[in-house]
Amino acid sequence: MLKFLIPVILALLHVDVCIACGSSTDAEYIQNPVFQMQISPPVGWSYFPATPSVTSQAIWYFVGQSNDTSTAKNRADTELTAAMLEALIAADLNTNGVTVSNDFQPIQVENPQTTTPTGSLYGKVEGGALVATAPGVATGTTVTFTAYHVTLRVTVSNIGATRFYWNIVENTFLQKMTMNYHAQFTGDVTVTKV
Repeated sequence: MLKFLIPVILALLHVDVCIACGSSTDAEYIQNPVFQMQISPPVGWSYFPATPSVTSQAIWYFVGQSNDTSTAKNRADTELTAAMLEALIAADLNTNGVTVSNDFQPIQVENPQTTTPTGSLYGKVEGGALVATAPGVATGTTVTFTAYHVTLRVTVSNIGATRFYWNIVENTFLQKMTMNYHAQFTGDVTVTKV
């Protein structure tokens, strides 16, 4: 009986050790990682025109939208930094001296409240994110929206860790951006070296 139990015990130990190992890339060390993603940004990361394209339009902006490009950029920078720092803390990584930068550029979009929007660019907001845009049209024609998402790169400087920890940071960052700031992600997020 004992000679039958030894192979079973060894097989079970092998399975437990292999499960504990994780992915073969988990031990890869990454200094100053870059998180690249496709995102439909929060509406606050866009801004509305100073005046509506149609003068009789009472509301030409979205609730929560920024007034100008610098306010929209500041909101994007602040929210991305906050979410990333919270994610680093959740992964138990030291945040002293860490800087977070991104390459996001806000766009100007208008809320198409009129029947014939003739302005430059209109948006569609769902769940707090700018998910579609459409150029203005000639009077009497309809607006055709296309999905809106941008490639965003977030760089975390002055820090290094293994890919195992960066995977934890990535998951927490996505959660914070989605739940706290209403960003919508389309596709996978990749973590690479600078």
